[in-house]
Amino acid sequence: MTALTYRPPTGSFPVGVRDGELVDTTYPVLRTEDAEGRRIMVRAWHPAAEDGGARRPYLVGEEAQLVQWCLGLAGAPSDWAGQLGAVETFSQPDTPVAPGTFPTVVFSHGATSWVSQNTPLMEHLASHGYVVWSVTHPGESSGVQFADGSTVRHDEAFQEAFLGIVGTPDYIGKFTGDVAHRHAATPGLLDDLGMGPWARRWVDDHRAVIDAIEQDSIDGEAGALVTSSDLGALGVVGMSFGGAAAASTAQVDERVRAAVNLDGGQFLSDLLGVDARVPLLHVSTDAAAALAAVGVPGATLLETNEFFYEEHTRAGLHEHVHRLRVAAATHMELTDFVLLPQDERSTVIPDGGTVESQRVIDLLNATVGAFLDQALRGEDRDFPASVLHEFPELSPVDLSPIRDWARGEQGVGGA
Repeated sequence: MTALTYRPPTGSFPVGVRDGELVDTTYPVLRTEDAEGRRIMVRAWHPAAEDGGARRPYLVGEEAQLVQWCLGLAGAPSDWAGQLGAVETFSQPDTPVAPGTFPTVVFSHGATSWVSQNTPLMEHLASHGYVVWSVTHPGESSGVQFADGSTVRHDEAFQEAFLGIVGTPDYIGKFTGDVAHRHAATPGLLDDLGMGPWARRWVDDHRAVIDAIEQDSIDGEAGALVTSSDLGALGVVGMSFGGAAAASTAQVDERVRAAVNLDGGQFLSDLLGVDARVPLLHVSTDAAAALAAVGVPGATLLETNEFFYEEHTRAGLHEHVHRLRVAAATHMELTDFVLLPQDERSTVIPDGGTVESQRVIDLLNATVGAFLDQALRGEDRDFPASVLHEFPELSPVDLSPIRDWARGEQGVGGA
């Protein structure tokens, strides 16, 4: 079996990695186990002062079990954990932090996933001078391993709540029918009617980590990175459920300056028909193709969050909201599952296996990196034109049908 690999990050800094944890006693909790405080593990990638340290394997110790729990939920082969675990990353656990302060990113993985889910992206950002804090969500991550060796497995209630909405009339209606029908079905999946309670908790997990950085209350080796983290240049990034939480966090937390949602559908109404407060990038896959692959043909949606991030009569025109679709790649291939061989992905991931691993990694790194450089550093990266030119498989999402519908509803004209 050929060992999995990917190319080194392209920035000028070597990449360090450290773990830590905090206890949140500020925000409301859902789990009885969190009543005395929600214990949150974090992994942080950072610019390092020197190269030469040992590179961290992708999975260490019991982390393979955490990934196997995720694979079991996804119906994927358990040996994928072993293949991923053997990957030699470019992260060095025992290397000093580069001097100075750096733009800071708080990252959140997808539902029932794991803390190092998008390692190549984390390393890319760190190599280009970002401190990246990846957040775990006890009970909603596949599993969390703390420094003392204790683990927390995902709660079945979380998974059951998600499965409970799939197949409901509102769920199907959100993706099918004309614009008016899709819009009418959307509120039935939001807030307390769907995954909203957990979505709010994930927003609070983001905010708890930002609070802990601000208050210098992170324990463990990652605590040393607090003084390197510039909260004046703070972005939130997430994938899937974590991406939606990132967008909502940016809407409510004024410390956040930019947000990236990698293919996550919103489960809160805070951004429904409302302009995003800060620059926002939404990278989506082809939802209609994905639904067809799992037996839901005839999807008519333009993209998962077609009614979010902008006032409807101006949908797709907000200068700070960028919606880009990736052709061919599937939802799960925006994670490190894309490192697995194409032929294996094609047998497990519906409609998967048509994209080359490194190409997807390069696309995500370049797209997220350019957006954050422009939004947080003020650099002129000619975004998104630069990445659209470099990656023809990326294309802007046309929301003119949403505008036309909304203007017709309101009797409003305009181009």
